[in-house]
Amino acid sequence: MTQTPGPPAAADGHPQLGYVHKNGDRRFGVSGLLASVYAGRGTPQASNLYRSTVTEHVRDVRVGDELGVRWDGDHWWASSPAGRVGRLTWSKNLRAETAYVAGGPSPFDFDDGTLHVQSITVDASGEVVNCGGYVAPDDYEPSDWPMTPVPDPAERELTVTVRFPVPAPGESAVPEASSETKAQPGWLRRLLGRS
Repeated sequence: MTQTPGPPAAADGHPQLGYVHKNGDRRFGVSGLLASVYAGRGTPQASNLYRSTVTEHVRDVRVGDELGVRWDGDHWWASSPAGRVGRLTWSKNLRAETAYVAGGPSPFDFDDGTLHVQSITVDASGEVVNCGGYVAPDDYEPSDWPMTPVPDPAERELTVTVRFPVPAPGESAVPEASSETKAQPGWLRRLLGRS
């Protein structure tokens, strides 16, 4: 029986998120807020690095690190003090689009920012191969954005609307019993012992 190794040092004691991938990768950290909450607060949605762009510098990234983010004219790139770590997964079209608020500002309209690392992905050998988190643009001022409340799953409600037909004048509100009985399927009659 193969035993899954414990959290790597890069996880800084944070728990595993989700399951072990088929290739042996595991993710550790905190799951963070919903993308719409980040956008409502003026910061772009959480992002990972585009896997094919990740460099060897990702091995030194830890949960809780802050990586510099810079727009190069086509993509946003994350860098550590050691060098470029990888490209964020956002499409460059997000920069031009206004996100979430019609006619309002776009949280993707920035050149420089900070990626707050909330999770790391390690391979089967325990090496860090990716990271993710949320980005705060350098010119981010929370007071410029309306605060969106964090959804609380405990406050969700289920509303059920039941409508009854309104009887026409002179009709009874209680339907009369029908003298017709529908035939029960054979398997149901046998189950109920009425065969």
